[in-house]
Amino acid sequence: MQLYAKTVLSLIFGLIVLSFAVTFIPQKAYGDGFTQENVQANIGNRAITVFIKLNPPIITSDNSGDKYIQFRFFDANTNTTINNVSFFINATKGDKILMHDLFYTHTGYLTIKFQAGDCPAGICTVYGDNDPTLSGWGSQTSDVTVLSSILTEGGLYHFNMSILAIDYANTLVDQSNPPKFDSYLSVGDISNQDITYQNNLYNTTLISYYDKTTDFKFDEATKQFSWKMSFDWDVNRFQDRPIFIHEELRVPKSLSAFSDTPTYTASAEGFGLTGRRVIVDPYTVGDYMIVHLFLNKPDLVNMAKTVTSGEKTIEFKVAPEKPNVQSSASLLTDFGGWHIKLGWNPTSLAANSQNNLKINFYDSFTEQQVTGDVNYDVQVLDKDQSVLWSKTDAVAQQGSDTQTVNLPGNGIYNIIVKVKSIVTNGFPDNSRIGMGRGNIVIPSTVTEQDSLTQSGGQPNNTVIPEFGPVASIVLAIAVLSMVVFAAKTRILRL
Repeated sequence: MQLYAKTVLSLIFGLIVLSFAVTFIPQKAYGDGFTQENVQANIGNRAITVFIKLNPPIITSDNSGDKYIQFRFFDANTNTTINNVSFFINATKGDKILMHDLFYTHTGYLTIKFQAGDCPAGICTVYGDNDPTLSGWGSQTSDVTVLSSILTEGGLYHFNMSILAIDYANTLVDQSNPPKFDSYLSVGDISNQDITYQNNLYNTTLISYYDKTTDFKFDEATKQFSWKMSFDWDVNRFQDRPIFIHEELRVPKSLSAFSDTPTYTASAEGFGLTGRRVIVDPYTVGDYMIVHLFLNKPDLVNMAKTVTSGEKTIEFKVAPEKPNVQSSASLLTDFGGWHIKLGWNPTSLAANSQNNLKINFYDSFTEQQVTGDVNYDVQVLDKDQSVLWSKTDAVAQQGSDTQTVNLPGNGIYNIIVKVKSIVTNGFPDNSRIGMGRGNIVIPSTVTEQDSLTQSGGQPNNTVIPEFGPVASIVLAIAVLSMVVFAAKTRILRL
């Protein structure tokens, strides 16, 4: 493997105009998959798809080890890997260009390892081999190393990719309208803050899985936490692609004035958050109460209608509320972007009686019901987190399934639904694994309390009736071992 420092791409641009360029009719594809995703563009009757995966799967600003992005190019209609792909990557964060270069994969697979370094004007030092035809970066082992600041700081990274050649090394696409793919991958922004309550110091942690946060505050009188997160409210920016926001606040249980309650009131930019948008987890990190806040695309589109023009942040507020735990009518997964609706029959839940649970899966990006078959696990746990009932390897055909649940006594139970894969046209897609968490209260009557309403910026106008159970083991391990570098793995075939 040789070291090259590329500064110009004049050879590439010269070759673009050669007479053997092939005409395609592409469609631009967008995505926002957090840690891994499929983004797609059509070329004729082919659904050219790029599977993009971060490794480690959850990267935060505390992670000092090497980071990897793994690529696989394939036709989603046949799940056939596409060979000989040359593609440009333009990586940006905010208004800053972090990398602009050409890469090549003979096998359809490519892994880029990012190590800390500088890229003046987006021209990075790359360890790899040059493709002799178009001079794109690649290697016989499908691995290249880039010295760059990419994925080192918390925030949202934009990877814009466009195909130069496909199928054969010298088969160029029409560069007047090439297939383009947009991926937005987030590095969790971690901030630790000491707050004061009754002359005692408490260390709190805020993790934003979307973009960087500022103005972290604690109001001692109301026990309210607030912070702002960078966000561009221009709906035109995200109306054609999925988008999802996940904020995580960790407060020591020793701050009992905040943590001694199962329910919280919360708002985002003056909109009250209820139901599935707020999950409380007192179990994953024993000494901390964790509050998760979620916003999906329909939420953001609705909120943008009244947000002041030119606003570039979202202000979040969280405060303790009088206990009011209710049975969950819907869940949002921590990652992957799935909305799980729970329908009970009968709606009045009682102990030692048969309750039919209808589970419907929706894409939380679009709020459309899943048309493929969903492979999932579901568990019901008691207050000690012991499993009372479970169903593994369940299949929701066309996004819908029914389970029968019988709980032995009155109380508050936790329900966990883990999405493992979606099978469409016979091909499993496991790029959006996630876990939803909620409650079952016996006795209770299940109602849908899941509104997003303007609260005039006063979070005490909204009541949050969600008390989440133990966070997923996957998430707990990922977050608790952020500074541990996972061994480099090869990308697996879907």
